[in-house]
Amino acid sequence: QARMTAVERRHGGGLFLAFLLLAQALAIARSVSLLRRGRSFQANVDYKLELKNVLGVQYHGTFRAGDQELPVIYDTGSWEIVLLSKLCSDSCTQGKVVYDANLSRSFATSDDVMKVQYAGGSVTAKQGFDSVSFGDKDSPYTAKNMSIWQVVEHQIPVWKTSRFSGIIGLGHPRHMPEGFREPPDLTPDELMLPAMGIDMFSICLERGIATPGWMAMGPKVQALAAGPGFASVPVVGEVHWGISISGVQAEGLGVSDPCLYGCGAIIDSGTSFIAAPPSARLLTDAIKKKLKRDCSNLDELPVIRLQLEGGVVAELPPLAYILKLSRGCRTGFVELDVTSKQGPVWVLGMPFLRYYYTVFDRSSMRIHIAPSTPGCEPILDTPEVASNATAPHFAAAGGGLYTKRAFPPADFEALETDIDEALPPPASKFFVF
Repeated sequence: QARMTAVERRHGGGLFLAFLLLAQALAIARSVSLLRRGRSFQANVDYKLELKNVLGVQYHGTFRAGDQELPVIYDTGSWEIVLLSKLCSDSCTQGKVVYDANLSRSFATSDDVMKVQYAGGSVTAKQGFDSVSFGDKDSPYTAKNMSIWQVVEHQIPVWKTSRFSGIIGLGHPRHMPEGFREPPDLTPDELMLPAMGIDMFSICLERGIATPGWMAMGPKVQALAAGPGFASVPVVGEVHWGISISGVQAEGLGVSDPCLYGCGAIIDSGTSFIAAPPSARLLTDAIKKKLKRDCSNLDELPVIRLQLEGGVVAELPPLAYILKLSRGCRTGFVELDVTSKQGPVWVLGMPFLRYYYTVFDRSSMRIHIAPSTPGCEPILDTPEVASNATAPHFAAAGGGLYTKRAFPPADFEALETDIDEALPPPASKFFVF
């Protein structure tokens, strides 16, 4: 081979240097881009956020966007940050605290507009970018230049009468899933949880008409989820906190198991009740027929037993599925006709979170649950909870499954509420499980 000439060496060295400088420039540009798109990793510190209770069907927590604090729904069943804004009409914003981009020193505008269809109606929103905090101004969990969607108009009746000003998505994907908004060619945004470096968080709702709920994250939550008393269930949902159900039973009703051949379920903090598929109609109708409208036989109603993947059994007493309205008692089941690879889909909404301290784990794609006290503390050291973390299940002291005798009389009551304030599951959730 001919030896490289001096000119060739100089050009080769220059080319190498050019590539090196280009690589450094790309790395710097990438770092700047990450900062612009919201990357703001936080120290892994403990933080707890109170959720204010509205009749047991809505729970509002503080969210900070720019320099403004807003009451919002933290929703494990959606992804975006959607805020009522000054861009909406007076009828949309009347009597509410709304996001005003003009009051924010860190706001950046965008021309993108999206439309999302929920079960309660549609939302049209304009994109912007701002600094946000999970909680108030003292929260350690923040992100800069985060994508937010300012509501321009909406057709959701419950939002016109309720006090919350936004819906904050806590879905597990890193980016906004495709096919859940219009137009479909919008640039996929990085979502809030990965932008803040949050891999694990917990939700638990106290039992009571006016008692609060709680969200938490940090080392304490991580230690709880890894300790005795918690059972772990794999997340099988591609875009949702979806799990598998292998059976649903209720003693004394004489109906077949609607999940004998498998079901899917979404654990959803943004849905007020339990949504059941048409295949469960025999079970829900049997409860409806058994229930007396004057609420006098709630102690005769069954505990509903859910058999989850991995041998995990969770149970819900009447307080989780019976509502007391001005006209008497009724069941709180909502029918949902959607299927998944696992089978017909259930939605385990706020009632589930009132009975189970639930940890959502993005790092291992699992959901960790433990029975909770009425005051929202996980029950870790009673004989009713098995401590075998490798094959977790819940069992009664005698070795069998829970029965209604494991629940106190207070759990055989009805939830006094107003269904006009209830939050249905967003329809857009169910295009893909």
